Amino acid sequence: MNVLVIDTDCVGLSFCWHCSKAGHKVKWFIKEKTSNNKETGKGFPVEKIENWVSHVKWADLIFVTANDDYIKRLEFFRNKGAMVFGPSVESADLEINRAKGMDFLKKHKIDVPEYETFKNLKDAEKHVRSKPERYVFKTMGDNEDKALSYCSKSAADMIARLERWQDLGLNPKGEVMLQTFIEGIELGVSRWMGATGFIGMYNESFEHKKLMPGNCGPNTGEMGTVMAYTKKSKIGDEVLKPLEGALMEMGHFGDTAVNCMVDLKGKAWPLEFTMRPGWPEMNIMLSEHRGDPCKWMLDALRGKDTLQVSEKIHVGVVIAQPDFPYSQLTKAETADIPIYGVDEKKTHPQSVKIAPMPAMEGDKVVEKEMWATAGDYVAVVVGSAKSVSGARGDAYKAVEDMFIPNMIYRDDIGEKLKENLPKLHSFGYATAFNY
Repeated sequence: MNVLVIDTDCVGLSFCWHCSKAGHKVKWFIKEKTSNNKETGKGFPVEKIENWVSHVKWADLIFVTANDDYIKRLEFFRNKGAMVFGPSVESADLEINRAKGMDFLKKHKIDVPEYETFKNLKDAEKHVRSKPERYVFKTMGDNEDKALSYCSKSAADMIARLERWQDLGLNPKGEVMLQTFIEGIELGVSRWMGATGFIGMYNESFEHKKLMPGNCGPNTGEMGTVMAYTKKSKIGDEVLKPLEGALMEMGHFGDTAVNCMVDLKGKAWPLEFTMRPGWPEMNIMLSEHRGDPCKWMLDALRGKDTLQVSEKIHVGVVIAQPDFPYSQLTKAETADIPIYGVDEKKTHPQSVKIAPMPAMEGDKVVEKEMWATAGDYVAVVVGSAKSVSGARGDAYKAVEDMFIPNMIYRDDIGEKLKENLPKLHSFGYATAFNY
């Protein structure tokens, strides 16, 4: 099969590598953002290309890692018969324009937290001053602005944050949202969408977004996740199942996820959509999936459900190096650092290449082809077991065997579930998980 991967964030190496190992011909386009993108994937059996449009007719399957830059053009090609496994313009907007996503949920009789939208940061600040409550701030209209998402501890904290962003000139390109804070336990649910509706099982997940253990430090997007496919999902039936028909009408394909907060009374509140593969979640899913890594996607586009998965619990741990999560250092500072002790069965390369590096053979130092860094977001290590604690142990054994100078990772992925799972179980949620 000919597989074209269109990647705007340089995250698709492991997927490309797995497809290549399965015998498929892979062409990988990465949008040029940093010099490190040129180094990523060197030495792996994957062909990198500079123009994806000229390969559309060649491709049997087009896999899209995001929902931003090329979705309009891809929809044009899809209307001409291209097999694109990714969102439509309309479905992508449910994530990018968060107010649309909330309105879409309300239209289908799903309760959402109260929210208001504003033209700019100044107007949002005025609102907090006039109605001093605890809020969650979110941007709308541009994926790059999502780094400004912020969950405040108080109205004063939110005002201070909004004032600082204005002083720094960090004005979002589109409107912004203030969402009422919901106290509770965060729980995500997703399901893959094919031509005839949802396929496979629900996948429930617990994300860990802060850089440091204890959920401290800056937001990174995600430092690790606990995930499991499950036949029965109360939260999936509540917030995804009612949307199936409408998503099909939108022409949506691929991953469909809703992040929720289960409040202290046991009610699930949808917070936002992710209408694309999540990262590092897609890498964890590669470990959850059985059989061919991409043929099931083409089958889904043709109306068949051939996705095979493990129902074990999987724990994924992001491995990084300085200056993650800021990514301001140059290629010279982040590339060409050897990665020792890699368990390739459990490790998904991200900013990685294969190059000759110093290695030990017995008591001698030799030059050996091995994994080396190509940026600061290095890899995702995944472990699995029938329990969260077992999956944690499986993942962290591989992490401890790996060595990169100044390696960054959280050592507490999944720990808090020991406390939170009994609470969720009492409400009927996350029953596929046991600690």
